[in-house]
Amino acid sequence: MSDAPGAPRSWRLRIFGLTWLSYFSFYIARKNFSVVKKRIEDVGLGSKADFAAVDSLYLATYAGGQFLWGFVGDAVSARRLVAAGMFAAAALALAVGLSGTMAVLLLGFGLNGLAQSTGWPGNGRITASWFGAAERGVWLGFWGTCYQVGPIAATVFATALLGRFGWRAAFIGPGLWVAVAGFAVWLWVRDRPSDVGFRDPDAAPPVDRAAARLRRRAAWRAMFAHKTIWLLALSYFSAKFIRYSLWFWLPYYFGRELHYSDTAAGYMSTSFDLGGIAGVIAGGWVADRLLCRRRVGVAMASFVLLAGALLLYRAVGASSMVANFVAMGLVGVFLFSADSLVSGAAAQDAGGPDGAGAACGFVNGVGSLGGFLQGPLTVWVSDAFGWDAVLYLFVGLAVAAAVTLAPLARHVPTAAT
Repeated sequence: MSDAPGAPRSWRLRIFGLTWLSYFSFYIARKNFSVVKKRIEDVGLGSKADFAAVDSLYLATYAGGQFLWGFVGDAVSARRLVAAGMFAAAALALAVGLSGTMAVLLLGFGLNGLAQSTGWPGNGRITASWFGAAERGVWLGFWGTCYQVGPIAATVFATALLGRFGWRAAFIGPGLWVAVAGFAVWLWVRDRPSDVGFRDPDAAPPVDRAAARLRRRAAWRAMFAHKTIWLLALSYFSAKFIRYSLWFWLPYYFGRELHYSDTAAGYMSTSFDLGGIAGVIAGGWVADRLLCRRRVGVAMASFVLLAGALLLYRAVGASSMVANFVAMGLVGVFLFSADSLVSGAAAQDAGGPDGAGAACGFVNGVGSLGGFLQGPLTVWVSDAFGWDAVLYLFVGLAVAAAVTLAPLARHVPTAAT
């Protein structure tokens, strides 16, 4: 369709909005568990060790799903993949809320990991098809706010339901929301502009279906030998270790260690994600508008600044609620700036037109191994050495990620990738 017009702004905004809503909504049925941990423990339905097991199983299946769905999303309809994942996540959230046993919670979140893992590679493939390489840093900077606004909304929603109706409602309400959002994605998203008569950005010359399949396979094979993708994935291991540890344990830490109430702990934990909104927008804008699309270089600098922000939080976080909120917000700024660039625009750049979904899935999958390991390690380090030691572990991981990205810091992607 080389003679077809480019997609109009109205269609691009539609795809942007609905894919944003999709990933935002996945968090509504993901982040709620961290809010209710202390209440479930208080009523005798689970322990800290049980919660770590749930987190670890969820993240193990999530990591495996990232690899699986990353490849599937490049070969089949990404829209159908994402919608199916949303329907499954909704059903599992409802099942957990209605059953109310630790066994169902463990099984439900294990399966939820597979459902949730459709979201990033599937939506990554869709956005890569609608927004070309030359512009995606800015677009995906704004798009990346979905995984800061999503956790904030999830935390506020779950905290409100917990306070008013009890912990079961914190699962049932999100399940209903995600089901409705899934129908919107199913009805109104399209995989690429050419599906509705427009020209695809960064598209290769038309080829027949068999040739396209061979080209995708070649892109997948090349990806496993691609130094850039491996370095991005290894740095993302650190990012997801830190992010998921803060997401899963920050309300618990505020309640147990700083003695905040359940509602205060939930609302205070949003500071991390509020900072992240500024971080993803600023990171994408600086990389594309000021530094000629040097996205990896901006990510490396963000990891260095993250280490400094963590040390600042260690020094002032316990002194007052205001200091805690501001310092944790700075942690969010720098973590999410690096996170969104590495897992979004930089991964899509490295994967190219035929491997964007697979690259996003691979980078996110390796990163999710960090998220998986944070469960038992956060519990072990905090029990053996205290929560300060957990913060120092985060500092080390941030520095290691910056060092990993250093060889790529000056890389500038071309419009063809």
